[in-house]
Amino acid sequence: MGYVEIRTIGVSDEPGEPHKRLLVRDRIDLDLRTEVLNNPSVTSLQRVQAVLAGRMPDRVPVCLHNFLMAAREANVPLKDYLEKPEVAARVHLNAVEKYGYDCILVDFDTTLLAEAMGAKRDSTPGEPGHIAAPAIRSLEEVDELTPVDPERDGRIPVLLESVRIMAKAVGSEIAIRGNADQCAFSLASLLRGMENFMMDLATEPDHPSIARLLEVCYQSHLATHRAVKLAGAHFTSLGDSPAGPDMISPGMFKRFARPYEERLVRELAHEGIYTVIHICGNTLPIIDQLAEYPSCGFELDYKTDARAAKASVGRDHVLFGNIDPSGVIALGTPQGVREKTRDLIEAWKPNGRFILNAGCAIPASTPPENLHALMAAAREFGAY
Repeated sequence: MGYVEIRTIGVSDEPGEPHKRLLVRDRIDLDLRTEVLNNPSVTSLQRVQAVLAGRMPDRVPVCLHNFLMAAREANVPLKDYLEKPEVAARVHLNAVEKYGYDCILVDFDTTLLAEAMGAKRDSTPGEPGHIAAPAIRSLEEVDELTPVDPERDGRIPVLLESVRIMAKAVGSEIAIRGNADQCAFSLASLLRGMENFMMDLATEPDHPSIARLLEVCYQSHLATHRAVKLAGAHFTSLGDSPAGPDMISPGMFKRFARPYEERLVRELAHEGIYTVIHICGNTLPIIDQLAEYPSCGFELDYKTDARAAKASVGRDHVLFGNIDPSGVIALGTPQGVREKTRDLIEAWKPNGRFILNAGCAIPASTPPENLHALMAAAREFGAY
């Protein structure tokens, strides 16, 4: 068995020393070959990199959006996961060891950048955070906003340090996808307040402050991608769900959201950074727009028809997803998970460009046997 020892930082429980920082060596089993690899000469990282580069892997790779479940299985309060980098790293390392997937998706919640830019964050114990109050009350306050410094502002440094720990531990063997939180449109809706922002777009679409708001959000988001990649992630990702057809029209998406997504993909690609875009809901009304983007990945919600997506955006872009995380993975049976996984592999496997995942975050209550069933199906049906 192969092992790596990583140094993580814990907090002393000794009386009188509540803030003393301790160095702890965690022994992580890395010999996942019997669980992970169809071809023992191929690492999980190589498998994922092959797909991102447009080459055929030995089998379909798996990248799980499982931070909620992973924290619960590690008996870690979600608050600690979201605020302590060594805890977040341990949670993900334990999960990838247990299930043997190919890519760690490091995600926190959808408030990371908005909180760092001045919005008020709140949370229910055991749940991801939410924005309780926007950062600005009117468009006239937009100029008070400044782009984030990812190494200093809010909880972004927690994300970066957790990526560094994981990259040091398994980065030569397992792919790391660092989520850089919300793209410009979604971040703007959090900073202004969703209802207020939608009203602004409906009543004053040409207001110059809307463009300035989107630009400062874009610069914060771009800086976070760069910092996540520099920390050791092999590629990055983002969310832009308020920009999806469930929230705005395809025409509004084209005017206010697409330019920033497409610009981001181009700028990151110029710097050698591959990124993946996630939009919740049924994205078929904008799927042909997405198909026109430069090379990137799209993580599609389970509500998007898999075969229609493969025939459009999936011709030239990598597809991530899109098994129903709640109805199938969390609430279904192992046999049901196996069947849905097989069906999706049959639809998206041809010609490659496919990394298996859920269509969104996997619930904390998911039975472990369902993830084992997903992995077994990927190994059985995903070989090329």
